Amino acid sequence: MPTWPRPRLFHLLALFAMVAATISGCGFIEDPDAPAPKLPLPPETNIAYGPALGCTNADGSPTGTPAGDCGGSQQLDIYRSPLPGPNPVLMWFHGGGFVAGDKSGDVSAYLNAALEDGWDILAVNYRLTTTAGDNEYPTGIQDAKRAVRWVKANAQAQDWDPNNVAAMGESAGGNIAGMLAASTGEAELEDADLPAELLRNATTEIDSSVIAGVALIPVTDLALFAENEVWGDLVNRYVGCTNNSSNCEAGYRLGSVQTHVTSQSAPLLALYGVNDPLATPPQGVLVGDAYDDAGILERYEEIVVSDGPERYQGHGVDYERFVGTFLDFLNSAKTP
Repeated sequence: MPTWPRPRLFHLLALFAMVAATISGCGFIEDPDAPAPKLPLPPETNIAYGPALGCTNADGSPTGTPAGDCGGSQQLDIYRSPLPGPNPVLMWFHGGGFVAGDKSGDVSAYLNAALEDGWDILAVNYRLTTTAGDNEYPTGIQDAKRAVRWVKANAQAQDWDPNNVAAMGESAGGNIAGMLAASTGEAELEDADLPAELLRNATTEIDSSVIAGVALIPVTDLALFAENEVWGDLVNRYVGCTNNSSNCEAGYRLGSVQTHVTSQSAPLLALYGVNDPLATPPQGVLVGDAYDDAGILERYEEIVVSDGPERYQGHGVDYERFVGTFLDFLNSAKTP
């Protein structure tokens, strides 16, 4: 069995890595563990899929307020493939423990391979739980499902294939990608105030299903995630409970991916680092067990990284090595 590093030590190491990366960027040293490069922002940014602006003004300019303090937004950025459409759509969800993070500049440069393969990538913001307790679970999941509906409702105008929409995310965003795959047809996770244009178009019903999910270092089980002494209180905020409160267990269960797996769940690929103290590999075992219990184990794939740079064995993704695996999985799920 792997030995989990102490959370505080992990964060000290992470802080050291960030400092090293900053120095490296200034040209003093080369750091092999520096974060992977990101795709430059596309021309189409801060496109609204819902009314919540979060930390942006009506004209799309930032307010200057940290994202976690004003609840995120219902906006997305569109990265276009150079190939002609209708294109399949890969929806990207950022991390941040459900209380922080932002889509802008968050997409790995290695995912350019998806663009070259014909996928359009949509980096999606979702509403974040605030210190005041706004936007608790399942708000972020409802936003993700609303964004999927927005893609399908606008597919013809945007030259997208509404039958091939997939989800990918990292950390808390990996939870959201996993939830989208697992909770196919679950009405309780839909926004109750969806406008008519996101429910039906001229010819057909619109749904929030995805063909597949790729969950990277995902916090798929919130009870295990809450055991981390750094993030535990923030997880409690997300599920609307306080430490030792009787409603915490129910919140953890509802916010965990395996709880929502049924025979209708979409294929899911999950990647964990063997020494990750946040998205611990046992969380993936629980998801796999749920897929097995639902009789669809063939739809679940799991990677546990136990080699390479330490950051990739922890809470980091080796995109360079695995991007081909991600693409093969997504392409295998596409419908004709």
